[in-house]
Amino acid sequence: MDTTSLAHYNATHFLWECSDRVATITLNRPDRKNPLTFESYAELRDLFRGLVYAEDIDVVVITGAGGNFCSGGDVHEIIGPLTEMNMKELMAFTRMTGDLVKAMRACRQPVISAVEGICAGAGAIIAMASDLRYASESAKVAFFFNRVGLADVTWGRARYSPA
Repeated sequence: MDTTSLAHYNATHFLWECSDRVATITLNRPDRKNPLTFESYAELRDLFRGLVYAEDIDVVVITGAGGNFCSGGDVHEIIGPLTEMNMKELMAFTRMTGDLVKAMRACRQPVISAVEGICAGAGAIIAMASDLRYASESAKVAFFFNRVGLADVTWGRARYSPA
């Protein structure tokens, strides 16, 4: 991927649009409230790592399709498989999700989350890791990590929540 020019990036696991130097990432699985998969996590991480070098993008907006931001990790593609993983695999997954947050925080462009409807789990973390969060009156934010056997994200919530 040529990271100095990402305006015409060809996304695989979400929608990508760039207009007037503003890039918009749209999580686009509205039938399931836009959950993330292992692949979408990895693609988002790699994209944000590349944005550090992008010279043709000034702002990044993240939103969701169909009236919801993101319902978190896909129940069938992430949450279910997590219950079968050994400790080494769980740590690799945790590193990957943490790497997405680190890449978002290292991004030189301001990252804005436009939150509407459901914003849960990994979706809430993406919103928290953004520089700015705008939420509609319909927005509902929730953290469910301990319900699926993952460590709570208290540190992350405290670190990225407004004072």
